[in-house]
Amino acid sequence: MFYYPNVLQRHTGCFATIWLAATRGSRLVKREYLKVNVVKTCEEILDYVLVRVQPPLPGLPRPRFSLYLSAQLQIGVIRVYSQQCQYLVEDIQHILERLYRAQRQIRIDMVETELPSLLLPNRLAMMETLEDAPDPFFGMMSVAPTLPSPFSIPQVGLVPHRGLRLLS
Repeated sequence: MFYYPNVLQRHTGCFATIWLAATRGSRLVKREYLKVNVVKTCEEILDYVLVRVQPPLPGLPRPRFSLYLSAQLQIGVIRVYSQQCQYLVEDIQHILERLYRAQRQIRIDMVETELPSLLLPNRLAMMETLEDAPDPFFGMMSVAPTLPSPFSIPQVGLVPHRGLRLLS
């Protein structure tokens, strides 16, 4: 026999998932595909092909694979790896779609140029922007205060008897 039969058993064999993926003997679920370590599996197949695996019991010959079985297992590894990559791409697409939807929901309907309008409006600026806006100070009586001349303001200086005097 060119293979050790325990390695291909459904639940206990180390190459069971690979064998099932290669022969498409049964439908595998996502968990079974993701459970396979591709690098380690390739190294184990190589160990069996190069007859580096120790015998299960002393005195028995070392287990080895036929060329056909090793080719089938390699095809199985390729199919498992391809399916793992497909799952990764689907997960990334799903995450990107969720991020895109979340980003669209955050914006709602506001554009960045509308943000200053959230502040209280400047009434004077609004009136200036309107055409034919009335003068906001129209109708208000204002008496321009007459400022005194700087020369007519009395200056405080030192007075000799109290230490202060007026300068004029």
